[in-house]
Amino acid sequence: MTDPRIVAELEAIDDRRAAATIAKDRATLEALFAEDMVYVHSSATTEDRATFVERACTGHYDYTALTPLKRSWRVWGDTALCNGDVRIQVTVKGTAKDFVSRYLQVWRRGPSGWQMASWQSTPVPA
Repeated sequence: MTDPRIVAELEAIDDRRAAATIAKDRATLEALFAEDMVYVHSSATTEDRATFVERACTGHYDYTALTPLKRSWRVWGDTALCNGDVRIQVTVKGTAKDFVSRYLQVWRRGPSGWQMASWQSTPVPA
């Protein structure tokens, strides 16, 4: 069974990640993302850490809300997986979008604490 204290810690960190994305907080995003992070958007666009952070912090993506609707965690030692649904409100290159995505998120714990190593999402049909 997954320790509820670890789940609470991970959810707080993930909430910080969402807030930092909305705030365009480069330092926090770089601290919370593993150097080898892979981010796959629901559009299938795939980015590494540097590309996602640059685009999130310079206006290519303008996130206004990342609202978790459901999160289910599994933790094995220093690795955690989260399956969930999230409502995303974002403007991409001038086009406003509001949708729900289903995602798989991978976190790993290392010397810098928990960091997100991967995100992959797919749109949930309306």
